[in-house]
Amino acid sequence: MSSSLNYIKEKAFYKMLFGKTAFPIIIIVGIALIYVVLMTMIDHSTLPFHIVVAVAALVKTIVITLTTLKKLSKLIKICHSLERLLVIFGFIIVIIIFSFATDYTCLYQFNQTAFEGVPDFSNTYLYNIYHFFYFSVITFSTVGFGDITPVSDVAKFVIMLEIFLSFFIIVFALTNIKKIHLNE
Repeated sequence: MSSSLNYIKEKAFYKMLFGKTAFPIIIIVGIALIYVVLMTMIDHSTLPFHIVVAVAALVKTIVITLTTLKKLSKLIKICHSLERLLVIFGFIIVIIIFSFATDYTCLYQFNQTAFEGVPDFSNTYLYNIYHFFYFSVITFSTVGFGDITPVSDVAKFVIMLEIFLSFFIIVFALTNIKKIHLNE
């Protein structure tokens, strides 16, 4: 009986987690789709595409900071086991890293001088997203190997937004550490 009750609690937790994070995920996926459309249909030389990416990254940062973390703090108060907190923070981190990887890829596709250190043979969007996913992980973790470096001001601005979010997530995690219960 206890295992079926735990299963119901777990299912309700994941349903609440999805409900609390659905809006930011839809925003991030929508921005990624706009990127794909803009990359394929619009002449980039006439549109200030790098400004579009910077504004979208700023909007995404605000949405993640204000909406997601506010809702997740309420969710953490309800479901506060160690496993659940790790799922929540892991989910947020993956979303942030992937969304910034798409930002970097779009900036690079628009202007290949925005970053240095990207291999010359990486001229497809998917291959570039792989490199910038790696770069986003390194940036989020604040390791900064220096193999890929931003050159343009817009690229530096978008990277500062990711670093801001990484510090914010760490502070958010540390402030909620007191809510962890090892035994439910």
